[in-house]
Amino acid sequence: MIKPGNDPKEIAVTLLKATALPDEQVFTELAEPKYTAVDYYRMACHLLFVCQRCGTCCTTGDPIRLRREDAARLAKHLKIPLNKAVKKYTLPDPDKPGVLDFKHIRPCKFYDPEAKGCKIYAARPWSCRIFPFLGIYGSEDRVKVNESCPGSMQTMKALTAALEGARKDPAFSSLSPEKVKLNKELLRNVLETI
Repeated sequence: MIKPGNDPKEIAVTLLKATALPDEQVFTELAEPKYTAVDYYRMACHLLFVCQRCGTCCTTGDPIRLRREDAARLAKHLKIPLNKAVKKYTLPDPDKPGVLDFKHIRPCKFYDPEAKGCKIYAARPWSCRIFPFLGIYGSEDRVKVNESCPGSMQTMKALTAALEGARKDPAFSSLSPEKVKLNKELLRNVLETI
């Protein structure tokens, strides 16, 4: 199992293998979710990302969006009923039906400036989990890196350098769909750990 902070070369090789064929050719039995090559690059970025605890994301994020499952996780974490958590901490997002926003932002109500960290880290929303490689999976055509996040800049440098070296390996020209699927599944597992 690949874990965050692992060897960039190993992650680059996994990424290149995973993106050798599109999901449609590998996951014929799955209707959803099917991800793009860019989504797999995001997953690889998350594997390499090491938060520098600068607090920029927690103090400048606007809006901080929550899905219904995020609100449920927050309520469970705070040990309060879901309706109370929704009423106390969220507002409906005016631009996205069915999506909630945190009420208190800049800085986020759950940011602890002394500890330089999140008070609800285990229950943080999906939008926080996928930061700094912005975009909801499948909705963007490139990985967006937040330049104010030093960890994301280090991640991109490491991944870019590792990919340059890994692309020279001729083994990527003839991968079986089974090998591609295995590597896609390794990266997909990242979504469960962020």
